[in-house]
Amino acid sequence: MEGQPTPPPEEKKKGSAWTFVGLALFGLYVLILVILNDEKVEVHFLFFTASVRKLVLMLLCLAIGFAGGLLFDRWRARRSSR
Repeated sequence: MEGQPTPPPEEKKKGSAWTFVGLALFGLYVLILVILNDEKVEVHFLFFTASVRKLVLMLLCLAIGFAGGLLFDRWRARRSSR
């Protein structure tokens, strides 16, 4: 964009350093999460029982919650548009 001034090179380097630090911390957090939740647990569903790792169970709960929130939001939007 022609009208906007470009930041000096030292500011660009500073921002990329913080991005790297943030990504490194996030990667470390994910690694710790995987290591600490490696234990298998039994999950009793309606018609069957499964033995899964805690991390997989947490991701399944996250996905179900996300899908439920998305469906509720769409239902609420459709209801309010009537």
